[in-house]
Amino acid sequence: MLTSGGLIWFGVSEIIQYSGMKTIRMNNDALDTGSDASAWIIDLLTFGGKIPFHVATSRLSKWEWLIVHHAIGRSDVLLVADGAEFDGLVAVTQTHGGWLEFWQPGQVIPPESTVIGWLRIPAPVMDMIAEEWRRARDREVMDLAEVDAILRSWEAEKVLDERLAEIADRVERVETVFIHIGRDVFSKSDAGSSTLTRDGLLAGLRKVHYSKWRESDRLFVVLGLCLFASGRSVRFEEFNGRQLSVAGVRDFLLGRYAGYCVSAGIDFGTDQPLGLFELAERVRELQPAADQSPDMRYRRINGLTFVKSEHLMAFPFPRDPSVLPAPVAEYGAALGVQLTGDVRGDMNRITRVAANVDAGLAGLSAPGSQGALGELLAAVVLSAVVATGSDYGMSSSMRNLAGLRGAAPGGIDGVLSLKKGDFFCCCLPHPLRLPAAADGEDVAIVWRAAQRMMYNRWHFAPGEFDRSDIPEKRHYFFPPQVPDIAEHSEKHHGGHVASRVRFTIRAPGAQAWHPPFTVFGHGFRGCYDIRLVRMEGPAFTIGHLIEAVRHCSLVDEFWRTLAVGVESGIFPVRPMQGFDREWYEARTWQQLRPFATAHRAASAGIPLGGAEVLRELIGITF
Repeated sequence: MLTSGGLIWFGVSEIIQYSGMKTIRMNNDALDTGSDASAWIIDLLTFGGKIPFHVATSRLSKWEWLIVHHAIGRSDVLLVADGAEFDGLVAVTQTHGGWLEFWQPGQVIPPESTVIGWLRIPAPVMDMIAEEWRRARDREVMDLAEVDAILRSWEAEKVLDERLAEIADRVERVETVFIHIGRDVFSKSDAGSSTLTRDGLLAGLRKVHYSKWRESDRLFVVLGLCLFASGRSVRFEEFNGRQLSVAGVRDFLLGRYAGYCVSAGIDFGTDQPLGLFELAERVRELQPAADQSPDMRYRRINGLTFVKSEHLMAFPFPRDPSVLPAPVAEYGAALGVQLTGDVRGDMNRITRVAANVDAGLAGLSAPGSQGALGELLAAVVLSAVVATGSDYGMSSSMRNLAGLRGAAPGGIDGVLSLKKGDFFCCCLPHPLRLPAAADGEDVAIVWRAAQRMMYNRWHFAPGEFDRSDIPEKRHYFFPPQVPDIAEHSEKHHGGHVASRVRFTIRAPGAQAWHPPFTVFGHGFRGCYDIRLVRMEGPAFTIGHLIEAVRHCSLVDEFWRTLAVGVESGIFPVRPMQGFDREWYEARTWQQLRPFATAHRAASAGIPLGGAEVLRELIGITF
């Protein structure tokens, strides 16, 4: 067994052992038949069930897809170990990344693909595959004509090179691109292949006339820009690990169009748009209405394929906690705040008092260099960690909101002057699930995660400004705008491997259904969050995602309150302190009052929400 990029691929004898097939004999030509052969294919395609079958097959070319869907379940399809004695076999190979491939009889197999077996498929079945492949290819030819017409129009308008520069820039705004068109791969990744950037594919296209491009190149340029028109570069990620085609993009856009119309209660209309870019613009226009509907947009991420699929779920307003969580409520009471039961109002008052404590105006002091504001934010994080059974969680943002001030209202110069050290991350372990370890593993895990988030924050900071405002050489990503839930996040990401990040939830703020977080004349999204991590299974559920979103509402109120103080001067706001290397190495989180509350709740198995819980756990009533 060999590994590449954190994934596993197998030689033939190892596949037999891996699949647990007891009937296979290596000295026979026929390895296996029927359902066992089907199980072998499914197991390898899905990486032992880590990828849903429909997602695993969506990366295959149309001919490969037809092979799989015709072969699965047939008792007359043979899996052959040595194909030398047979004609007309379908070769089965694996890439170094572990991905399964299927090759037509006689087709030349590239040296980077390793043959692991052959499929002997009856001739009548191969005839049916050929028939369906011809019909699919005819549709592709028709769709390519639409793409070529768009390219001709761009050339006539003398904007084709501008469009190429635009897509090259858009590719840089997402962490990973990994798209298939036929057998061609269009990728951009720090950890894996980067055909678009390091290999110079996009730069090369600008040097030749588009009539000299491959079919796949023409499709990528037009469809990539179409996806961007429907909702920024993050739409690329909807097709990571999948085949990109005109039909697939049209189906995706129609699905978003229908979903947003249903959620927002908007009539579909009888003049539904047919052009790709017209449809993309309509989807983008409907997105704000969907965000104000009783349904919430979120994304599901599979770390193996990089695919990030948007979904809608019923989640009526308000999306705040019904009661202030116990660690937050107890800390507020310790600061002398009389709780009223108005969750956002109480969070606002606690934040103001904590700011006064840090300014030395309240006659109170908080342990640790993080101060009272840091301890209050820690209370929210710890509550989210315990409520969702996470191993650890975090919230990150800027240390000093005054650093966002530009020379003119809404200006970008303040943001451009920021360094990594101007950001912080409050990353805290579960009181019981990640206890202090003698070898300091707990410290290493949370400090590494905190550093990664400080780095990410620097990248996100300019993302809500116009592209023309951002210097060409200032790298940045578009900040996240909708919550997401992910599994197998450690497969390709070095930082996730180091911090044992397998299952994750991210709830960014300012949330899409609220106004942007506006400070010094500019609105920001994705500038603070709640993130949660499990290092082992089980995976998070939608219920856990909802819990994270509710806790992010508290973080949202925290930062909006501080913005008022910073801009108006009504109350003092000291820059956020602590949460640096010394803070983590001293395990300062163990001194926090909310940590004791969360530890008590976790030890007793008491949930952290609800008025009855507040009375039982900390004796607070409204």
